[in-house]
Amino acid sequence: MINEENIPRIHVDPDILTKPDIDLMLKAKYDVFYRRIVEYTLSVIEGGEEHTLAIIVDREGVEYEMVLPYNGFEKSLNKTIEYFELIEEYETCDLIKQIIKSL
Repeated sequence: MINEENIPRIHVDPDILTKPDIDLMLKAKYDVFYRRIVEYTLSVIEGGEEHTLAIIVDREGVEYEMVLPYNGFEKSLNKTIEYFELIEEYETCDLIKQIIKSL
């Protein structure tokens, strides 16, 4: 079960508008975000409910809940593998591959 207290709050600069810029920002700063994707997908696959994946906070402090629908799991997990390969955390990559197979 996901601990709601561990939902990451990600502060986003509104000047970053392109998807590649956001992807780069997440890879550079938000290890917790990628770990959250793994935790979240595992929880849902094991029968848990879909909850908030992360909370995006803009410059004015407005918060937006980010939810990852089941049909987006595989794409998100593939992005997550890229991150864990980058940091050479291969055990987590293996876990993610097992999650993808179970989808």
